[in-house]
Amino acid sequence: MTDAAKQLLELLSERSFKRGQFTLASGATSNYYIDGRMSEVHSKGAFLIGQVLYEATKDLAFDAIGGMAVGAVPLTTAAVMQYHLNGRAVEGFWVRDKQKAHGTGKLVEGAVKAGDRVVVVDDVITSGGSSVKAIDAVKEMGCQVVQVLSLVDRLQGAAKLFRELGVPYRSVLTIRDFGIDVPDQG
Repeated sequence: MTDAAKQLLELLSERSFKRGQFTLASGATSNYYIDGRMSEVHSKGAFLIGQVLYEATKDLAFDAIGGMAVGAVPLTTAAVMQYHLNGRAVEGFWVRDKQKAHGTGKLVEGAVKAGDRVVVVDDVITSGGSSVKAIDAVKEMGCQVVQVLSLVDRLQGAAKLFRELGVPYRSVLTIRDFGIDVPDQG
């Protein structure tokens, strides 16, 4: 684990990790929750997220990085800023839940275009359903997804899903890094 990933784990543990009873986006219930936004919109958190996303993708050949709105917006912003600081231009994008009914009517916001190689990011992945929506949207545009990257994998089957879809996947951290011992379903 890189130094930036260790610092991010500490910050997420302090600001985002909670115990209790929660309903997840997938509809499942859990006795813990990671409210990533509590760290993503913090100055140190945004900086560390940019660093870990850069470190995890800097050797990939890709044109754009992004994912589902609203969760991927701060991740995308942090990543493209870090790429700029490291002298590489990368486009950011995010996918709306539904196509806009006004303006340009876009489903995918940003300058991503057909033929682009993209990385799809997510803060916390459980089953992978949200990332699949982003994958489908950019593929529909003619993009190639070269990787799905999450900050935290809850180890609830997302890795298996992405393997079945033929999309490379990795995570910076897993729920085990937070002291939660779960069987890996992926």
